Amino acid sequence: MDTASVKNTAVQSEIRTKLDNWCKAVKSRDVKSIMSHYAPNVVAFDAVQQLKFNGVEAYGKHWAACLAMCPGPMVFDLGDVDISAENDLAFSFCLINCGATDENGVQKTSWMRMTSGFRKLDGQWKVVHEHFSAPFDMQTGKALFDLQPDGSTKLSAIPQGMNTITPHLICAGAAEAIEFYKKAFNATELGRLAGPDGKLMHGAVRIGDSVVMLMDEFPQCGAMSPRTLKGTPVSVHLYVDNADTSFERAVAAGAKVIMPLADMFWGDRYGVIEDPFGHHWSIATHIRDLSHEEIQTAAQQACAQGADALNNAK
Repeated sequence: MDTASVKNTAVQSEIRTKLDNWCKAVKSRDVKSIMSHYAPNVVAFDAVQQLKFNGVEAYGKHWAACLAMCPGPMVFDLGDVDISAENDLAFSFCLINCGATDENGVQKTSWMRMTSGFRKLDGQWKVVHEHFSAPFDMQTGKALFDLQPDGSTKLSAIPQGMNTITPHLICAGAAEAIEFYKKAFNATELGRLAGPDGKLMHGAVRIGDSVVMLMDEFPQCGAMSPRTLKGTPVSVHLYVDNADTSFERAVAAGAKVIMPLADMFWGDRYGVIEDPFGHHWSIATHIRDLSHEEIQTAAQQACAQGADALNNAK
């Protein structure tokens, strides 16, 4: 083995020790010790919160915030570590399993990718750049935190592609409803399951990044549609890039206008339609950001204007 190879091997061992000590500091929640591994002018890209952190002070605050989000015993383990070094520069590439243990002793972790750039400063290796990332589903835009290093997917209590809350619509004619949602909302059909009588026991479409489940009505099981109930107290709220285009497309497909589109006091362009199956959909595009105080003031003004209009109509 030549001298350069011996030197690089020694550096790789030194960097690996630095990484192991850094992991120990994270598990012990010692922010000061964690940050001692970084250069003062470190530039970091994390997979959460903001896009970029400049400097050890800003990144230290971020680390403290991340640790606060994981109240149980920390899990922070490296895998598939690869280290390259040349002169006063070194890079480590690895997978990292991070998270915490909840009050029931269940580990809630996910694997991410991590790249760290080291530079030797005043005789010590310091991280000058760090980058955490996770692959994501291009259809939903969600990070794939259930992927495992061997390519398998960890069983999740919430299936991949699903949200915590999912609308489940009962329709008098669920198959026809699927076709309507394709035309009105550019929905993608995910599947359907018909019973012996041909009625849909289950169907699902994806609209934007969300799944909507639906089924035919089965009055004998208490599953009744808005048509049978003579109305609905629920509205499905749909955010879109262009409310006008989406609203017009839904109406052209057969929806009835309940509330015309208008610029609303809370910062959305907003309107409501009723689909042919009796379900109400509020369609909106966010057009301006307002503070809570600004929304409160605007709401009071809108209510006053509404009261004046009612009085004038009498």
